[in-house]
Amino acid sequence: MSKYWVASHISGIFTIHDEHPDPLYRGSQGAGFSISRGAKTLIEYSDDKKHHFYFNEEEVEKEKANVTNNVLNQILVLQKNRGESDFGISIYHDFDVPLSCGFGASASGALGCSFALREFLDLEITDKYLYGVAHIAEINEGGGLGDILALYQGGYEIRTREGAPFIGDAKNLITNGYKIATLSFGEIATKSVIRNPNWKEKINNVGRVLIENLIAEPTIRNFATVSQQFSISSFLATPQIIEYMKNLETEDILVGQIMLGNGIFLLYKDDSNLPKIDGLIKEELCFSAVRKL
Repeated sequence: MSKYWVASHISGIFTIHDEHPDPLYRGSQGAGFSISRGAKTLIEYSDDKKHHFYFNEEEVEKEKANVTNNVLNQILVLQKNRGESDFGISIYHDFDVPLSCGFGASASGALGCSFALREFLDLEITDKYLYGVAHIAEINEGGGLGDILALYQGGYEIRTREGAPFIGDAKNLITNGYKIATLSFGEIATKSVIRNPNWKEKINNVGRVLIENLIAEPTIRNFATVSQQFSISSFLATPQIIEYMKNLETEDILVGQIMLGNGIFLLYKDDSNLPKIDGLIKEELCFSAVRKL
């Protein structure tokens, strides 16, 4: 048995860069933050020599676990090269965050699966290789674009060059005492947006200018400002999201939309300023994304 924990990641703004023939060089530019509500991944041999996938103790078909299944298949190629292939693997993901809501759950599961499989199968491969495996799975399966690079960086980050860790580039924004809270209203299918050429054009036209703005002024307050402008100008923000952002933003509370999700994040310094809203969750900023359990 092998067990790992991985943080979650939320983006507030992004642009899509998916033209390169090598998935390691595809991804997103943008900005966001990593949080300690994440995912635990446990791996063990299955009893029937078949592969099984579980989300929060419920078995799911491999089509629903497509990102994790992609990771498994990449790693098993290495195992088969050693002449060992007559076994099945059971992979259990226990998610602290809602699925398909912009918290990067597929990336957390992919990274946890990569690291746990290396230990479980006693493979001599580097952390760099494992991050690449998780990034490829995310890109090829439409799970996400920049979460693996962002998780590798940790904290509040701005991603200035797309790609997997060690290829893409990211830098930290100075925290300046800002805390995080999140409020999720429901799901958005990531693949339906990032693989839609019309959405891509809108997102990139708006996002490119705003990311340049953030690079020029890399503060948390400006991150929240460009994130809010991005969600509205790209038409990703629903009327509900726009109403919440307008009603909740004050001098002491900064508000943006969770990308890609039907929800918002609040950045603040003093707990007394937080509104009392059902479902609002205080988050913990995370700087170290992967941990063995």
